[in-house]
Amino acid sequence: MSMFHSNEAEEFKQENLSPFDEMMISWNGQRPKTGVVNIYARVFLNEWTPWLKYGAWESHSQSSTQEQAGSVKVYQDAFEVLEGKKATGFHIKADEPMRLHVYTNGESEQGSASPLGPVFLQVDGLSQIALAHPRNRDLCSPTSTAAVVRYLTRKTVDPIQFATSVRDHGFDIFGNWVLNVAESSIHLGPAWNAWVERLYGIGDIYQRLLLGTPVVVSVRGPLPGSAQPYAKGHLLVVTGLDPVEKEVHCMDPAFESDAKTHVRYKLDDFLAAWERRGKVAYVFEKKRP
Repeated sequence: MSMFHSNEAEEFKQENLSPFDEMMISWNGQRPKTGVVNIYARVFLNEWTPWLKYGAWESHSQSSTQEQAGSVKVYQDAFEVLEGKKATGFHIKADEPMRLHVYTNGESEQGSASPLGPVFLQVDGLSQIALAHPRNRDLCSPTSTAAVVRYLTRKTVDPIQFATSVRDHGFDIFGNWVLNVAESSIHLGPAWNAWVERLYGIGDIYQRLLLGTPVVVSVRGPLPGSAQPYAKGHLLVVTGLDPVEKEVHCMDPAFESDAKTHVRYKLDDFLAAWERRGKVAYVFEKKRP
């Protein structure tokens, strides 16, 4: 698993990489005032594949796509290489300059450090169930992300408005990973980077918590003690870790009230549920001066 980060640019290209068959592209920046910014991607498989449209970001709308050309396809969050083939390079381009973050599942020497002492972040509870929205049960991703943005900025963020701003009009869903991260970047501003990636393990979450940044993760049940079965996947915020008690502290928006969203899951149960979603995480990182 590898992450690549660009400065603000219209194109981002990397070659001679560890072979990969999955890629996720995150972008940070402000929405266009008018028109649409399209994001395109291709990969290198002995030669460059055709360009596929990865997403569209408009002044008041956003969407992901479903496209396929030969051995590559885009579906919602992911760019995939098919037929057992592996890519060794990527090329991303956008209609306007953006900060681009690219995850690939190529091998890396990076490991996951073991947690030491406990760490806890005071993230306010935010229940998706308590929101006055007809599809509140579908809003785990924007509710979780809005809670993190509130914590990092100490500003009021309306979770319903946030959800409206991340709705994927291509698939009529609120849980598109990269669109949630893109919206978070608007609220966080240029001092922050935010992206989607698959982490190595609990040690990576622990390191983020030590830096003062909660981590949004995707899980799939069963998860003992959870509000719902989470059979189709669910997003929640990891706010702390107690390696002594072997518990993961979370702000889980699926509970019925803000006060009830602060829960603790057994470490082994959490890891199993997170592993079922491939250890996906939304990562937030403040830029160094």
